[in-house]
Amino acid sequence: MISSFAHAVAQRPARERLLLAVFLGVVVPVAFVFLLALPLLEQRDAARSALADAQANRAWYVLRQAEIAALPQNGEAPVVATRAAVGLGGIEESLIAANLRASVSLLANVQGDDVSLTINAVRFEALMGWIDTVEADAGYHLSALRLEQGGGDGLVTAELRLEPQQ
Repeated sequence: MISSFAHAVAQRPARERLLLAVFLGVVVPVAFVFLLALPLLEQRDAARSALADAQANRAWYVLRQAEIAALPQNGEAPVVATRAAVGLGGIEESLIAANLRASVSLLANVQGDDVSLTINAVRFEALMGWIDTVEADAGYHLSALRLEQGGGDGLVTAELRLEPQQ
C-alpha cells in the first residue's frame, strides 16, 4: 500500500508533489492542533478549575460540620428562644441606656404592637449597637430601616419599624 502511494506521488509533477508535501507538513499538523490538541487542553483546564472549586467547597463544608450538626433533624422544629416584647417603655429605657433618647423625634405604636421610631443625627455605630440590643433583649426584630446621612461624619438619621418577635 505504501509502495503504491509512493508510486502515485512519483507520477505527479513537481508542483503537485510540493503542494502535497506542504499539505502533509503544515496543514495536517495545524488541523491536529486546532481540532484536537487545543480543545483537550481547554477541557483539562476546565477540569482543574472545577476540581479546585470542589475542593474549596469541601473545605468550607468541613469547617461547617459543627453548625450542620446543630441543625434540626428530620422535620424537628428549631428551638428559637423569643422574649416577650417590652413595649414602648422598655424601648425608651434601652434608648436612655444607649444615650440615644435625646435624638428620638418619634416613638409610637403603629398597627398593634409594632413600634415606629425616628432618630436624628446619631452615630451610625451607636445606632447599630442599639438595634442589636433591641433584637437580643427587648423581644423585637427590625422589620424596616431607612438611613440617611445626618449632617456630620458618621451621623445618620434613621427611620425604624420594630415588630414583636413571634
